[in-house]
Amino acid sequence: MSYEVPHMDGDDKIEFGSLPEGGWPRWEAFVRQNGGLAHVHSESVHAPDAETALLNARDTYLRRVEGVSLWVIPTDKISEWASESSEPDAKDITAAPSALWEVFVRHRRGLAHVHAGSITATGPYDAIDKARPINVTRDEGVSVWVAPAAYINAAHPVEA
Repeated sequence: MSYEVPHMDGDDKIEFGSLPEGGWPRWEAFVRQNGGLAHVHSESVHAPDAETALLNARDTYLRRVEGVSLWVIPTDKISEWASESSEPDAKDITAAPSALWEVFVRHRRGLAHVHAGSITATGPYDAIDKARPINVTRDEGVSVWVAPAAYINAAHPVEA
């Protein structure tokens, strides 16, 4: 049995399966569950834009879990400091001279990053310096993520 695909005007202008080099950008997804106090990192999704990232994250991470809020942040806007390294992996992020940054902390390897609050900082190095938990900097597996609040794309409430 054979099937002939009908030709439609404009088909010759569409490149099916074409993606930007390297694929779609990666977005980190954070969910705050019912009764939860903070957004918790769920994993990541790939999407061409923030709206699609929110939809992909909702469909992927909220199928069996009820959430009251969902955040997605472009991975390339997150800077990290880990206890195993002396220098932070700070992205070259342009932010206002004094901007609001969101802080996510992982207290040990194997746990998810959890939203720990907001700080005002002048850039990623300043944000990491202010956010780094001073009393646990030598504990193995501690990690701090910071991202400018302006890059957080949110859905409140989540409609799954």
